[in-house]
Amino acid sequence: MCGFVGYINKNIDQVDPSMIKKMMDLQRHRGPDDAGLALLSSEENSSISYDQNDLKNLDTKNNYHNYNWGIGFNRLSVIDTSKNGHQPMSNKEKSIYIMFNGEIYNAFELKKELISSNYNFKSKTDTEIILILYEMFGLEYTLQKLNGMFTICILDLKKKKIFLARDRFGIKPLYYIFNEDFFSFSSEIKSFLAIKNFKFILNKKHLSEYFIFKYLAFPNTLIHGVNLLQPGQIIEYDNHQIKKTTYFDFKNFVIKKDSENKKLITLEKKLEQSIKSQLMSDVNLGCQLSGGIDSSLITFFAKKYSKKIETFSILFKEKNLTEENFIKEVINKLNLVNHSDIFNYKNFYKDLCSSIWSFDAPLSQINSVGLLNLAKLAKTKVKVLLSGEGADEIHGGYPRLTRINFFNFLNNIHKKKLLPLTFLSKRFKIFKFSKYFQLDTNDIIILSSSVHSLKDIKNLIPNINIENGLHSRRKLIKEIQLPNKQKNLIYEMKTYMHDLFIKQDKMTMAHSIENRVPFLDNDLVDYSLSFLGNSNFDYSLLKNINKKTKKYLKQISTKYFGKSFSYRSKSGFSFPLKSIFQNNSFRDPIEQEIFPGIKENKLYDYKKILIIWNNVDKSSSSELELLFSIISLQIWIEKFKISI
Repeated sequence: MCGFVGYINKNIDQVDPSMIKKMMDLQRHRGPDDAGLALLSSEENSSISYDQNDLKNLDTKNNYHNYNWGIGFNRLSVIDTSKNGHQPMSNKEKSIYIMFNGEIYNAFELKKELISSNYNFKSKTDTEIILILYEMFGLEYTLQKLNGMFTICILDLKKKKIFLARDRFGIKPLYYIFNEDFFSFSSEIKSFLAIKNFKFILNKKHLSEYFIFKYLAFPNTLIHGVNLLQPGQIIEYDNHQIKKTTYFDFKNFVIKKDSENKKLITLEKKLEQSIKSQLMSDVNLGCQLSGGIDSSLITFFAKKYSKKIETFSILFKEKNLTEENFIKEVINKLNLVNHSDIFNYKNFYKDLCSSIWSFDAPLSQINSVGLLNLAKLAKTKVKVLLSGEGADEIHGGYPRLTRINFFNFLNNIHKKKLLPLTFLSKRFKIFKFSKYFQLDTNDIIILSSSVHSLKDIKNLIPNINIENGLHSRRKLIKEIQLPNKQKNLIYEMKTYMHDLFIKQDKMTMAHSIENRVPFLDNDLVDYSLSFLGNSNFDYSLLKNINKKTKKYLKQISTKYFGKSFSYRSKSGFSFPLKSIFQNNSFRDPIEQEIFPGIKENKLYDYKKILIIWNNVDKSSSSELELLFSIISLQIWIEKFKISI
């Protein structure tokens, strides 16, 4: 796991290597073990490279004439920790350079094929395997072969082209800027702060989506001109233009049938195989253990193949928030070493600011602060963590999925004027949006994951354009031409799951830890969607029926941990927001450092914000949630010096 940056001058002017180095320094946490920088000339097919020692005394007064491409890499050494894995890596002729962030779990199967072609490898890295695959077979072929998480940059001086690619599920992030002056890309947005001729300006067009859902669907960000490379997408830079192509989407999924018993056996076998393949590492490896069934299953199978596995947990003093009893049940049953910390609310403001800086955006999940602390705890013991992210989206773990048919039924009755909107709006927040949208099935799927209530949004942010809030999501879901159950799961994977991956990546990499997600193995996802998508969850009139969600994983969990462990209510990773808002260690810096900016930027009804802030006990949980999103946005604006 690593991080990389690039800056391409479109006017053929030389690239300033000190700017590339500053971009690298802003994400050094992603790769503290090694660093490399290269300058390339697309006109002369030449290059010059600098290793970590060279960068300490980089002479910026040298003549770098004609070097109009600049790239930089920070390495976290996990596989082949020797200098042989140094990046940027080139072929023998130095005509092709590669930067690779991630892990390829079938890399050494692919290596065997290349060895049979008489290629002699200089390293044991998956980076070199990808480089040779590209050189021999091209990028499209290479990407179709890879099973893992990754972002890749390939600079081909022969073709005078640059390629960027992202894994099919978007586990690893990659951002880019393309304008009339330059093309730049980075593993983290903060590196763009080093670009001299680029300003961070708030993209107000996307604020309504942020305040409805707490995050943006790709490719959008809240900064003008900064985009996120989409999962399964390639960008080709050629002759000062970019072209986007898709090498993977979910359009070709075919619904398949099998017996219930065969489904269970096959799912468990594929999950176990995925976890086994993701245990490869030349450094210490552990598991995030929340006490939920997803992380517990990951831990169970990891322990089966690695006796040295250690686990890490964040606990809460509030009994209604902690899953400590379930964590203890797992560690006792499996005889595991567990490292845990009780979350300290006195540091919450400082941790919140650090989390927002690491996340590159306003926090979509308040529990990111807990994950940042977990990564800090784990850093003293391991370099790699396995987590259960992705299971709920792929296997239908959210109660909201079960109610889509019910909401469709109510919506159809309303459209026939048999049920008044006032009645529906009082009972279901999704129907409050009917004032702005002619709800159809796609809109109902989209709005089922909305967070903040429309009433609160309009109350605190009166001038917001609600209609913009669904634009990118409607476009995204329209492209998913599948039956409703599969459509719903894939929509969750492309939106909510994608945001969770960004959170996992940024919070763990802030402490130089690689996070792996075994539920996202290519074969496992293919099987789960094709064979289980129709039966993983059932539609229901009721809100929270545990037997109707994530049905197959719960049966596997029951086999190893019992029924009461597997069929409890879903709790997530929650924080006591009201208690935090009442704590002076949080209130004082918010009032002194953040509220003046909230008042000055005139996006909100400031008087109403103060009423909620000064009456926390009397305010609703939805009002406090929205206020937290406003505070989070303002901290981000100030940390990243965003112009409004």
